[in-house]
Amino acid sequence: MYEKIEKYTVNYLEPRWGEILGEWKDDIHDLKTRVLIDGATFQIVEAEAIGSGVPFEICHKGMDKIKDIIGESIGPGFSKAVRTKLQGPGGCTHVGELMLGSVKAFIQAASRQTPEWVDQEYYESRWKEWLNYYSDQCIYFSQPNISREDIVNAIKTKSQG
Repeated sequence: MYEKIEKYTVNYLEPRWGEILGEWKDDIHDLKTRVLIDGATFQIVEAEAIGSGVPFEICHKGMDKIKDIIGESIGPGFSKAVRTKLQGPGGCTHVGELMLGSVKAFIQAASRQTPEWVDQEYYESRWKEWLNYYSDQCIYFSQPNISREDIVNAIKTKSQG
C-alpha cells in the first residue's frame, strides 16, 4: 500500500502578497514549501523548501534549487521554467510538483476571493491567459466562451449547496 498526502494553504498578506504553503508527505518524504507571489505582477518573490524527511541526504541539495525560480512570473512558460530550474538531474521532482501545485492553489484561491489590492484590469488579463492555458487540459475550461465570472459563479453555487 502507498499513501501520499499533498496539501496547499493560501494566505493573503499585506500589502499585496500571496503566500502558499505546500506539504508533501508519504512513507519516505516530509517536504514543505513556502512561495510568496507579488499579487501586482504575479512574480515569485520568495521560495523555500524544507525536507524534514527525505530518502537521501543529497535530496536537500536538489531541494535548494527552489531558489532558482525566484523572479519568474506565473504565466506562459512557467511550467517549463519549473521543469528546467527545479527538476531534472540537479533538482527535486517533488519540489517542482509542489511548486506547480502551489501556483494552481493560488489561482484557485484567487477565483474565490479577489484581494482588494489587485489591479482589476491586470487581473482580468491574467485570467484570460490562465483560461487559455487550461483550455486544453480540462473539460470545463475547454468550453467555448467560458469566463472568469462563470467560474466564480459556479464556485459560489457549489460552496453554497
